Amino acid sequence: MENINEKLSCLVVDDEQPAQWVLTSYISETSNLELKACAFDAMEALEVMKNHSIDLLFLDINLPGLNGLEMLDTLEFQPMVIFTTAYAAYAADSFEYNVVDYLVKPVTRQHFDRAVMRAFEKARLREVTANTDTRYPTTSLELNLGGSTETVETENIVYLQSYGNYVKVFLENRMILATSTTHQLLSQLPQKSFLRIHKSFIVNRKYIKAYSNNSVVAGKEKLPIGISYRQSVVTALNQ
Repeated sequence: MENINEKLSCLVVDDEQPAQWVLTSYISETSNLELKACAFDAMEALEVMKNHSIDLLFLDINLPGLNGLEMLDTLEFQPMVIFTTAYAAYAADSFEYNVVDYLVKPVTRQHFDRAVMRAFEKARLREVTANTDTRYPTTSLELNLGGSTETVETENIVYLQSYGNYVKVFLENRMILATSTTHQLLSQLPQKSFLRIHKSFIVNRKYIKAYSNNSVVAGKEKLPIGISYRQSVVTALNQ
């Protein structure tokens, strides 16, 4: 594999020990990767991520309890992700999460190296984008309306709601139906301003008037907090 100067810190999440062994072996043999930890389920992985900065997540989808996709939905800041699974049928569901790659078990060294190279390419792009965003913060969002587009100011978005293959974007005085997913739009929104509170809802912190362990009042609407999001949402709002 091509020698690259920077290192990526890695977390392996898989409920099968043999699958962990394969990935940790590949990681240990790759000088530009650093293994931080292994986890057998999503909750264990989330605990690891509280204590370690993770650049690259090797994530099985079919996990006990929260599956891999549901785990990503709980994250306010998503690291780069390489899905590893025995089920190719999950590939379509994973596309909306903007993952680096999708590896079907058993994972070969050739496919592992290809995925890691893509991760480094994405890491470099993220660095350039981050530097750009520091100087020019994202203040608008271009919405695909299926045949046309509309640009809205992010500060005017109260909340977003998943609606099948669409997203309802609620402004102060109207609603726009966009062709997208909440996950795709969240990646384009200012991270400090927006918070995912449920698999189906993303809220602009500016419009949060009150909250409890179960719900958030955003603008004039009372929105539910998903059980799997409760701890991260309450922690974020208490900061």
